[in-house]
Amino acid sequence: MTPHLCNYPFTAAISASIENAISPARLALYQEQSHGSKDDALVLYCWNMSLCQALYWPLHALEVVLRNAMAEKIKSAHGISWYEDLTQFSTARKNKAVKENDQIRKAKEKLDDGNRPYNHDNIVAASTLGFWHGLLKLEYETHLWKPLFEDLLEVNDREEAWKKINQLKRLRNNVAHYEPIFVWQNKNKRELYREYKMMLKITRWICPETAAWVEAHCSENFFNAWNCAPASINVLPLTVAEIGTEANSAVWQFPIQP
Repeated sequence: MTPHLCNYPFTAAISASIENAISPARLALYQEQSHGSKDDALVLYCWNMSLCQALYWPLHALEVVLRNAMAEKIKSAHGISWYEDLTQFSTARKNKAVKENDQIRKAKEKLDDGNRPYNHDNIVAASTLGFWHGLLKLEYETHLWKPLFEDLLEVNDREEAWKKINQLKRLRNNVAHYEPIFVWQNKNKRELYREYKMMLKITRWICPETAAWVEAHCSENFFNAWNCAPASINVLPLTVAEIGTEANSAVWQFPIQP
């Protein structure tokens, strides 16, 4: 990540051209967070993109590892065609449509576009994080969470798992849709390092080796990006040495570099 986000030679004409190309509406929140300064808004926009870039790999790993682990659990218990009717796993009212069936239909449409066959691996690859998050809803607690997923994640219960994945799903969608990730919907500053911790921890619960691999390649980039926050955003500078031990969920530490 570049530590020199503020050094781009903005002029009034350059700033106006970029604002017009990106659109004033898109820059409005950044300008609001920058106390009305258009130049500072563009600097903040750059910082946001740097954070998105730093989080892309950890989000990728989390999504792929989680969906593969959940899919393998279902396939082992219910066979390779488990996805044909999710109603069998739901305890919702029988006259209520199961939303996840519709998401499988959309996955099949995606496979149709690529002329790819319907099978377990392709369906899993074509499904969204929202689909897998949906399988953590209360209606799937009896037939999926308790017999299959309860031991997959080191959480207190299904509801906690649902909330954690929901939080990361929102972040993932923000990154994928080029949206601001340094604020929540209520415009309070987001503590992204806590969400980064959560990504690594969930990945580590499923596969420690994959989490270590991601961590080794991404942590320096993430902390460099985080610590390059523009002056208009007051964030706590972070270093690897300051953040505790991952053995305690409240704190966190990366491997000490030689």
